[in-house]
Amino acid sequence: MNLLAAALVSYALLSPTGGQVQPAPNPEVAKPAARKPATVAPAKPVESGPCQIGVISFAGDLFWVEKYGALKFLNTYAQTSVAAWGLDELVVSRVRAAAPGSSVRGIPYTRQELDEGRRQRSVFRDSDGNVLRFVQYLAGRTRCERYVTVLRHGGTQREFGIGISHHLDARVFLFAMMFVRVYDGRTFEIISEAPAREDDYSALQRALHDELGGPYRKLDAAMFPAKPADAAKNPVLRDGVRDMLTKSLDKTLPALLRRQVRSPER
Repeated sequence: MNLLAAALVSYALLSPTGGQVQPAPNPEVAKPAARKPATVAPAKPVESGPCQIGVISFAGDLFWVEKYGALKFLNTYAQTSVAAWGLDELVVSRVRAAAPGSSVRGIPYTRQELDEGRRQRSVFRDSDGNVLRFVQYLAGRTRCERYVTVLRHGGTQREFGIGISHHLDARVFLFAMMFVRVYDGRTFEIISEAPAREDDYSALQRALHDELGGPYRKLDAAMFPAKPADAAKNPVLRDGVRDMLTKSLDKTLPALLRRQVRSPER
């Protein structure tokens, strides 16, 4: 799982573009102004009351636009923001749908907090423990019985997270590949985890029928955006990603949430 975590954080959390994480300002050139308003909006107020399930979503607003050439050095990768698609809010809504009757709360965090994690060498680098540390940090503000994290991950090919890819043979794929992990809110042990899937394929069936190893839609080549920024304005791409997230989370979450936190020993 370490390789999975490395990929998750390097693409989904530490990207310098796409509205997720921006490099920290150089202290030699960034001078504080006494009355200048903060450039980073504070996190949304945390809801009060008991919390049974806290949701930490790293779906975010980052969308990859990838084009593969005949040789590796001809490949192009670009990122664009799709903040208006509301992917993190969608994730929280699917957890609520999978846990009827439970108190489910989205756990907010700011870009500034991710920046701080980026500056700390051990955080968001190359192990599952790095994600765990950030979960524990966020849990300090809201005590929940369980925490559900939804992170980007890769399948069996080059595609990773959420985006669109154009292959040399003119195949175009829209993809939304996520990984779900449920933590005990007291011990922070992993209760359950699994990639978000839309199907019940066996390993053999997936090898034969699942071209990317995760949720995807094959599109006409004309749907590939001429410019990365065009992706955010395309309702077909937006609705396709939201549909894949909804179906894969609705398929995966119920079984993962069925396993409860162990009662404290008496």
